[in-house]
Amino acid sequence: MKISVIIVTRNRKKDLKFTIENYLSQSYTNKEIIIVDNGSDDGTIQMMENDFPDINYTWLPDNFDIRSLNIAIAKSKGDILWRTDDDSFPEDKDAFKKVVDIFSKNDDIDIVCSEDIEVNDNYQIWEWYPYKVDKENVPEKGYQSHIFPGTGAGIRKRVFDKIGGFWEFGFEEIDFCTRAIVAGFKVRYFPNIRTLHYASRSNRIVDDRWVKINKQVIRYQWKYMPFHLALGRSIVFMTSAFIEAIYKRVRIATFLEGFFGMLSVAFMAYRNERNVVPKNMMYDVTLGTSAFKSQYLLYKSVLLRKIRRKK
Repeated sequence: MKISVIIVTRNRKKDLKFTIENYLSQSYTNKEIIIVDNGSDDGTIQMMENDFPDINYTWLPDNFDIRSLNIAIAKSKGDILWRTDDDSFPEDKDAFKKVVDIFSKNDDIDIVCSEDIEVNDNYQIWEWYPYKVDKENVPEKGYQSHIFPGTGAGIRKRVFDKIGGFWEFGFEEIDFCTRAIVAGFKVRYFPNIRTLHYASRSNRIVDDRWVKINKQVIRYQWKYMPFHLALGRSIVFMTSAFIEAIYKRVRIATFLEGFFGMLSVAFMAYRNERNVVPKNMMYDVTLGTSAFKSQYLLYKSVLLRKIRRKK
């Protein structure tokens, strides 16, 4: 099986170089790296030409956010696509061998989720999975999941062939997984495959991220959830977004943009994208996790990481 590592980058030359070097050092040799650059002007082009001339690299004149992954997907030749960021890579040099072994032995597994290790937070685990599991004795087929961290996941090419690629930045992993699950594909979590996430602060604009992510969160609810759930979950997520806005001290103009943007995208999704998940598959796309629980897990993880960072 060939693995295609797909990466989107923008103005993170040093992070990207470090990431590429670590993917090249993976012991599994049947692999390729495909990078799509959203208009970097920090010398990334020159670095790629000088240091990595053999890597499949495409520079775009505009920033198409995470949707540029779809360009990388179209260029890929792998049976497995490894979705990752330009500041993330597997901790174990044999990780790809393990991923290929999982897919080879289990034709019914279509997406492999890895553990996310936040390097800059003292190597703490991002506890995104909603249930406690044995991370030392992982079953051969892993654990059922409904989402994967964007820092590291193996996805069979056949999934993309059937359901297409990613929507724009924000909640793109859970939207993709929901479409995959409804289409009959299986997502499994393997905490023994660990991805190091350096969470680069380069090229991050807090206000813009707050607006985009929260609009997509609301869009997701009104695209897939039954009306009563979409309404209830939207109230919870919007309340959480406003608390976050206060904590992060987003500008009042940004707050208003986000508030009206969330309302607007809810109506847009309800009118144009409505595709309610079948009732018998609702557990599979949520793992029975309510909006309250998902936000509780998020805040708990953030708080613990801050406490440990201070120590």
